[in-house]
Amino acid sequence: MKSVAFVSLGCAKNLVDTEVMIAKLGAAGWRLEGDARRADTVVINTCAFIDPAKAESTETILEHAAVKRSGQQLVVAGCLAQRYGEQLQSLIPEIDGVVGTGAYAGIVELLDDVEAGRRPVRLDFAPEPEHDFLPRLVTTPRATAYLKIAEGCDHPCTFCIIPTLRGAFRSRSEESILKEARALAGAGAKELILIAQDTSMWGRDRGLRRGGLAGLLERLHEVDGIEWIRLLYLYPATVDTELVAAIADLPKVCKYMDMPLQHAHPDVLRAMRRPSNGERYLEILDEFRSRVPAITMRSTFIVGFPGETAAHVDYLEEWIGRAQLDRVGFFEYSSEEGTPAAGLPAAVSARERRKRLLRLREAQRVASERARGKRIGHSVRVLVEDRRALRAGDGFREHLGASHAWFGRSEGEAPGVDGGVYFAGENGGVRPGEFVAVTLRGHGPFDFFGRVTSREPAAVG
Repeated sequence: MKSVAFVSLGCAKNLVDTEVMIAKLGAAGWRLEGDARRADTVVINTCAFIDPAKAESTETILEHAAVKRSGQQLVVAGCLAQRYGEQLQSLIPEIDGVVGTGAYAGIVELLDDVEAGRRPVRLDFAPEPEHDFLPRLVTTPRATAYLKIAEGCDHPCTFCIIPTLRGAFRSRSEESILKEARALAGAGAKELILIAQDTSMWGRDRGLRRGGLAGLLERLHEVDGIEWIRLLYLYPATVDTELVAAIADLPKVCKYMDMPLQHAHPDVLRAMRRPSNGERYLEILDEFRSRVPAITMRSTFIVGFPGETAAHVDYLEEWIGRAQLDRVGFFEYSSEEGTPAAGLPAAVSARERRKRLLRLREAQRVASERARGKRIGHSVRVLVEDRRALRAGDGFREHLGASHAWFGRSEGEAPGVDGGVYFAGENGGVRPGEFVAVTLRGHGPFDFFGRVTSREPAAVG
C-alpha cells in the first residue's frame, strides 16, 4: 500500500482542505503515514497570507526537500502553490507536483501523475457547484470539527491577497453543508465551527439577500448530536439583524462573536477599502449586546497600515476603550506583493509599528482583564479536550493543588486563539469529548481555572 504524509500549515480553512485530501487518498488505497521520512509521498499544504506565513511555508518545503530520499515524491499544495505555481518547481527542483487551492479535490489523480514522472502543476479553480467536502478525515479533537461553508472572497480589501489565492466567493449549498454536518455528528462531533472568508455572507451569491446564514443555522440546529455551533469570521457589512436574532434565540449557537474589524478610523478604513467606520462598528456591537447580553466578542486589528498617523492610533486606542471587546488580536501590517496597498505611500516604519502595537495591546489588556473578571464565580459549560501539565509561575498549580489538570473550552473560547479553562475535580470520571459544568475561580492572562461542579449538564436544544 502506498503511503502519504501531510504537513498542514495556516488557517482552519486550510486544515479542512488537508482533511479532504487525506480522506480522498485513503479511499483510493493510500495509507496515512505519521513520519514524513518513511512516507512514499509528502504533501505540504501551505499558507501565503502574509510574509511570515510565506516564510514558514518556504522553510518547511526546503526542510523536506533537503531530506527527500530517492524514490520519494514531494508535493506542494495550498496558497503558496496557488500564488507561485511553476516558479516553485523551478526554484526548488525537488518538488514533484503542485496543486492549488481550487484543484485539491483532484489530489488522487495528481499523485498518479507524480508517480508517472509528469511533474504536474494544477492551479485552475475547478467548478465544484456543491463544494462537497466528503469524504473527510477530521484531525481535530474528536468532539470538535470545522465546517467550511463557503470558499473564496469578493471583498476588495487593499491589504489582502485572498481573492487571488482562493478565487471569487462561492457558497456551498445548504444540502451539501447539512450532509457534511450529519456525517461529522455521526463520527462524534459535538461542536461545529463554521468558517469561510466571510461567514456572514453565506448564501448571498445564491440569491439569499438577507437572513441566509440565520436560516442555515436553524437547519444545523436540528442536526442530532451537535450541541454547539460556533461562528468565526463574520464581516461587518454582511451581518444582518436576522443573524443577531439567530445567535440570541438558538440554544445550540454559541454566544460568541468573531468579527475582524481591522481598524476603526474612517480614513484608514477607507484606504483599506473596508466598510463603515468605528462609530458604525460600535452600533453593531451594541446590537449584539442588547440581544445577547452574555455574548463574548472577539476581533482583530492591523497596526501600521500605510498612511496611518499618530492621530489615527489615538482614535483607535480611545475606540478600544469604548468598545470593551473581550479579546483582540493585533497584527503589524505586512506589505504583500500584488495587493493595492503594497504601492501606497507613507509607509510606517517597523519600529513605529511595533511601538503602536504594544500601546494598543496594553489598551486592550485593560478591557480584557475587566471582561475576564466579570466571569469569576459563574458556572460555565465546558467541552473537555484533554489533561495537561500546568505551567509554573501562573498560579494555577497552587489554586488547583496539582501539577496537572483537565483542559477544555466554554462557549466563550474558540480553539487555538482564545485560551480555555483548566479545572480540577472528578479526576476519575472526566473524559475528553464530554461536557462538564465548571465554576470559574480565577484567571491568568489567557486562561481560566476552576472546579467541576457537576457532570454532563443537560444537552441543549
